[in-house]
Amino acid sequence: MDIEIVIKGGEELSEFYPKNYEVFCKKINELIGEMFPGVGGWWISSVLTDRHQAEKQERERMRDEEIKNALIEVFKEPEFQDLLQKQISEIVPAELPTA
Repeated sequence: MDIEIVIKGGEELSEFYPKNYEVFCKKINELIGEMFPGVGGWWISSVLTDRHQAEKQERERMRDEEIKNALIEVFKEPEFQDLLQKQISEIVPAELPTA
């Protein structure tokens, strides 16, 4: 049997109170070892709170949208279109032989 402890907000706590959070996790480890000697293993997971996770996902979505829009603008540039046409012409002959 294994034990998993998930601490919501653990990432925030470890960022703002790193030493205290480390001591906290050590104490939890000691308690588990003392109280459940037959346990095969245990681990502590730190995750963002739901609110911070939603904010992080929104920032990532906005960043992805900005990158997408920037790429679209680059693709519209005449210089890019010229370069693309040049690359295509090097790959595909201007006139294909007819059989």
